[in-house]
Amino acid sequence: MNSQKLSNFRDNAWTRVLEIQPGPIAPRLVEMGFCVGCEVRVLYRAPFNGPVAVDLGASIVALRQSEAEMVWVADEKREGA
Repeated sequence: MNSQKLSNFRDNAWTRVLEIQPGPIAPRLVEMGFCVGCEVRVLYRAPFNGPVAVDLGASIVALRQSEAEMVWVADEKREGA
């Protein structure tokens, strides 16, 4: 299965989290609701490498680009909600 960083995933398509890279922010990502196997959707991105808004189903969170790069998602895309 192909994967890519959440920061590179296209807007408004659902995907599945495959991995959260280890690092100092990884526990915080889990606390916010990111987990391996959960479905997420990139809602929109702020211009000039600003934050990325991510729909986790039960909540919407904003991630810095550096944080979104730590989350690896499946390359497959599911349209709609």
